Amino acid sequence: GDAEALTHAVRRSCELKASVVAADERESGRRALLNFGHTFAHAIETGMGYGTWLHGEAVAAGMVMAAELSLRAGLIGEPDLRRVRELVGRAELPVAGPAELSPERYLELMAVDKKAARGSVRFVLLEAMGRATLRADVDQRLVREAIVAATAAVAAR
Repeated sequence: GDAEALTHAVRRSCELKASVVAADERESGRRALLNFGHTFAHAIETGMGYGTWLHGEAVAAGMVMAAELSLRAGLIGEPDLRRVRELVGRAELPVAGPAELSPERYLELMAVDKKAARGSVRFVLLEAMGRATLRADVDQRLVREAIVAATAAVAAR
């Protein structure tokens, strides 16, 4: 709710993004980390029909789902997942994808996403708050569990 803090956060985010993009114009390395949440988001947008969910809404839900997956992969702890969920929720953005999409449908859609590398789905996962990694070796069972858990967390609220 603090306008000055929000202005600072947006300005700093733009500066950081610009420096990453300038250093990796062809998205061959570090720039891919800017896609945090996008693997899930693209599935939401495709599965629901473009325009049903705004891109930012889908990315927000995808970020929470990616954080849930990071937890299940043993990369972060529960406090970090809660923090991501709370920050996204405080911005009044969705913290889970649409219940109409089953975990299996997410997996199908992610497999054909334009960012899937040679048939391998790539996820940007958190190793810690502010530190991400790109992974293509994620067990589909964990992805499915993360989708279910993120949806259940919202239903329980």
